[in-house]
Amino acid sequence: MELAAKGYAYVSSSDATRGTWTIRYLMDGTIKQIDSGDLTVTARGERGEVLLSSKSGRRKIAKTVWHRGRHTAGGSGGTHLLATLLGKRDVFDFPKSVYAVRDCLQVAIGDRRDALIVDFFAGSGTTLHATALLNAEDGGQRRSILVTNNEVEEAVAVPLGKRGIFRGDPAFEAAGIFEAVTRPRVEAALSGRDPDGKAVPGTYIDGREYAAGFPENAEFFALQYADPDDIDLGKHDDALLPLVWLAAGAVGPRDRRRTTSWSMPAGAHYAVLFSEKHFRSFARELGRHPDVTHVWLVTESEATYSEMASRLPGRIRSSMLYRDYLRNFRVNVDQFA
Repeated sequence: MELAAKGYAYVSSSDATRGTWTIRYLMDGTIKQIDSGDLTVTARGERGEVLLSSKSGRRKIAKTVWHRGRHTAGGSGGTHLLATLLGKRDVFDFPKSVYAVRDCLQVAIGDRRDALIVDFFAGSGTTLHATALLNAEDGGQRRSILVTNNEVEEAVAVPLGKRGIFRGDPAFEAAGIFEAVTRPRVEAALSGRDPDGKAVPGTYIDGREYAAGFPENAEFFALQYADPDDIDLGKHDDALLPLVWLAAGAVGPRDRRRTTSWSMPAGAHYAVLFSEKHFRSFARELGRHPDVTHVWLVTESEATYSEMASRLPGRIRSSMLYRDYLRNFRVNVDQFA
């Protein structure tokens, strides 16, 4: 009751059928941070609970071992949160707590509000969720790139195989980690709506409603191999655009389709020249885009590429397309022939 009087404890929900209530309260460590000034009480929620914010810009060495309730994977920030976002349970084993990942990010790039975070083992998508949570707390514009396959667990794949459903079949792919967990979790976290379109119930530990979502946006891409003959015919130029945008830092807008002899969206950090005969006009246009840091030149001649690259501004990092991809393809073909 002493904690409740200070707004450090409150009843968050009740179950009329069972006659039980859920009580949330701040741990001793959090209360000590409030008393020391590391955490500030900014307001009170609808149940009288305190809403907290941390000091920005303060740096300290992280502990070798953290022992905090909010970091528990099976707690409110892990299994329970994922089930709430997806509207169903037991779809992903032992998801990390979003608060554990958020705290790790705070230590690593808390003072870099424009950081780019890459997670090559995305799992349920906790890293993107934690990035959005950290941005919401300090007004950052951090971005995250998640990479995952669409693996189907053996316990699910075997029964599907007995029914004649195998990899590549839409019914099989729908059971994969990306389609069943990662994508719907990211969409629900950002929009505040579960896969059925209903507002996600509940709040984060700082009092923010799940249903409020986040202002971030997300795009989803499938990584596939391209036929080198199609590349020579220019059939994959549209598929190239997301890759060069990512390679240049995933900043600003990007073209969705190739519509001219080059791609150079205003405010983006990349540019692509698809036709070397238009280099002079491309170079003039490049002078009007000081934000561009990466340029890709499509040509089959290394001599021509070197000449064009030498005429670009010194700030530009240039690359030749599609030389590297085609060389890699030919090496692999020879290796396995």
